[in-house]
Amino acid sequence: MNQIEGSVGQNGDNLEKDVRLVQGLLNRHDLTPLKKLNEDGRIGSLTIEAIRHFQTRFLVMQSPDVRVDPQWTTFRKLSNVTTEQGTGENQETRSADREARAERVDPRVKETAVTTRIIDALVPRMGNLRAKIIAGFLSDSDQFWKVNYHWEYLLQMVEHSLTLPIEDDVKKDLQNIRSTLTGCKPDPSTGYASSPVGRPEDKSTSEDAIKRYQIVKSMKESFGKITVSANLKGKSKKSPTMFDLAAAPVAYPGTSKHGSGYALDIEGDNSSIKSLCNGLGATLTFDENSHVHVEFKNGLAP
Repeated sequence: MNQIEGSVGQNGDNLEKDVRLVQGLLNRHDLTPLKKLNEDGRIGSLTIEAIRHFQTRFLVMQSPDVRVDPQWTTFRKLSNVTTEQGTGENQETRSADREARAERVDPRVKETAVTTRIIDALVPRMGNLRAKIIAGFLSDSDQFWKVNYHWEYLLQMVEHSLTLPIEDDVKKDLQNIRSTLTGCKPDPSTGYASSPVGRPEDKSTSEDAIKRYQIVKSMKESFGKITVSANLKGKSKKSPTMFDLAAAPVAYPGTSKHGSGYALDIEGDNSSIKSLCNGLGATLTFDENSHVHVEFKNGLAP
C-alpha cells in the first residue's frame, strides 16, 4: 500500500506527492455528487471539500478534521477502495443513479452514512417530480452556521424589498429590520448564502451567536407579516419561494433533527414531495413554503 509522509488537507503539510496520492485515492471512491479531482498535487478548495465529504460519508464524522494523516483512520479507509459505487446493481444502472443524484442533490448537502442511505433510496423514486434535496446532515456547528445563512439571506431580501414600490410606513418597517440585523453581524459578515455548509467560519462568541439566532427568529416573523400585508411577492420579479425562505423558521442550534442524519429539506413541488415521502414511510413531512422538511426516522418503506 502506498504511504504518505506528511498530513494532507486543512492545515496539513501538503507535500505535492502526498496530495497527488490522496487525490488519486479520493477519485477511486464514490463521492457523488462531487466531481473527480484533478490529480495535480496541489491542495485547494475542491480537494479540501472532497476530504470533508469523504470523512462525513464514509467515516460518519460529525465534525470532520478535514485532514489525512499517515497511518490514521482516514488514510486507512481511503486506501480500502470498494469496487461498488452508486446505488444500482450494474455499471449502467450505477451511472444513471449517479447522474440522477447529481441532478437531485445540491452539492452543498452534507451526509452521514444514514443520510446517504436515505438519499440513495429516495432519488430513484423521484421520477419526474420537481424536487431537489437542499439540506441533509447538520452538526451542531453547522446549525449555528445555518443561522448565519438565514441572517444573510433575510438581509438580502430586505434590501431587495426596499427597492420595490412600497408605502413609506412599509419602508420604515423594513429599514428597522435591516438596522436590527446589521446590529448583530457575524464575523465575517458575508459569504454564508453562497458557500458550502460551514464556510466561512464565524469568529463570533457563542453568546453573540445565540443572540443572533433570537434576533433572526424575530425578524423573520416580522418580514413574513410585511411580505403578506404589503404584497411584496406581487411587486417583485423574484420567485415567491425566495420570500418564503426569508421568512421560514430556523431551528435553535443543537436541536434540529438534521443533527440525527435522518432529516432532509427538499424544495420543489411541495404537495407532491409530501405525498411521495408520506407514501415511502416518512415519520414527518412539514411544509415550510420554501421547501418541505422530511424525516425518515425508520428509513424508507420498501
